[in-house]
Amino acid sequence: MRISWISDSGLRIETSQGLILYNHTSDSLSKDSQKDENTIAIFRNEESKNVSKNKISDSTDIIFEPGEYEINGIPIQGQAVKLNTENLDESTTIYSAISENLCICFVQDINKITIPASVSEAIGKVDILALICNPTSENTTESINSLVSSLDPQVLIPIENNSKGENSEIYQKLIKELGHQAEEAIAKVNITKSGLQETLKVLNLRKTSL
Repeated sequence: MRISWISDSGLRIETSQGLILYNHTSDSLSKDSQKDENTIAIFRNEESKNVSKNKISDSTDIIFEPGEYEINGIPIQGQAVKLNTENLDESTTIYSAISENLCICFVQDINKITIPASVSEAIGKVDILALICNPTSENTTESINSLVSSLDPQVLIPIENNSKGENSEIYQKLIKELGHQAEEAIAKVNITKSGLQETLKVLNLRKTSL
C-alpha cells in the first residue's frame, strides 16, 4: 500500500486492488489522477462530491455517505459520528477500508469528535490512521492523542488543511511530545502488513500535487 498527501488535504492510496482517493478537491482530480480503472473516490459528504462531480471520471466509483460497501474487492465502511457542537444534527463520517490485509481509517473534524466505543468496535483493528488536522488549532495534539487512544493504530499519518507549506507542522509537535526522533519528509510511503511495528509509528509525508 503506497500513500501520498495530495494538494491541500487529500490522500492517494495505491493498492494492488485499485486506487483510493480520499478527500480530493476538484483542483486535484484529473484524468491522470484517476487513470487506474479501479479507482474509488471517497468524499466527506454529498456537498464535496457535488463540487467535484465534473472532474470525476465515468469509471470512478464514488462514496460520499455512511454505509457498507465492497468495491473492487475492497470492503469500505462509513460510520456517522455526531460532532461535539451545539447543533445536535451535525455529524461527520469516519471511513475505513481494507486492502492488502491492512485497515486504513480516515478521520476529519478531529477537534470536534469523540469516537464512540460502538464505532471503534465496528471498524475493528486499525493498522493505519490518517487524520486531517488544523495546524492552527490549540487542541489539535490533544485531539490526535484521544483518537489514537480510541482506535489504537500502529501507523499514524497526520496531514493538514490550509497548510502554509509542503511539510507538516503537526508532525513536529507530535514527534516532540512522543519523544521520537524526527525523520525527513517523504512524498510517498510504502506500508506492508509485515513491516508494521509494535509501537506507534508517526509518518512525515510531504505534500505533493500528484
